[in-house]
Amino acid sequence: MTDKQARKSQSKTDKGYDFTKKYKVSVWASQHPYADVPDDYFDETFSKNNSRAVNTWSRNFNLNYFRPENLETNGTEEGLVNIEVAAGECSFSTSYIQTLLSKAKKKKLEEVSWIILLFEVEYSLKISGVGKDQYMTFLGAFDYDDGAENVYDVEDPQLEEADVDSADPDDVSK
Repeated sequence: MTDKQARKSQSKTDKGYDFTKKYKVSVWASQHPYADVPDDYFDETFSKNNSRAVNTWSRNFNLNYFRPENLETNGTEEGLVNIEVAAGECSFSTSYIQTLLSKAKKKKLEEVSWIILLFEVEYSLKISGVGKDQYMTFLGAFDYDDGAENVYDVEDPQLEEADVDSADPDDVSK
């Protein structure tokens, strides 16, 4: 598909573009201290049925809306964290991590204060015309496979609880 065809396939409203696309994740990152970002940057306004939202961030990047259940954020209150850790802790998929790390390195964002992952969205800088705002930089849209291995081992709280419940109370060797 050419860039011209891609532009035509995206629907534009007065409020922004609809970049919805299955099996994609769009990633933004920041080195701006999270604590210094005003609360209204994140304050969401919801649609009538509460399935879609907008906020200052989404409006800045010409997103018509986003689905809150497809949005993940992660980071640190102070300082910076490795972008692989920030993304890996909230994405649970290795399917795009290497490509993300390569893009982050090119944009000198290997260490970040926070990250936004928007699943089921293929954001396009060419279509929207916006690559960054005062807090966030768009890193790219990547193929996402939720069946891929996790970046980190995920501990199942139910399994941990079962281990505690099945422990022998008379066993004092622990």
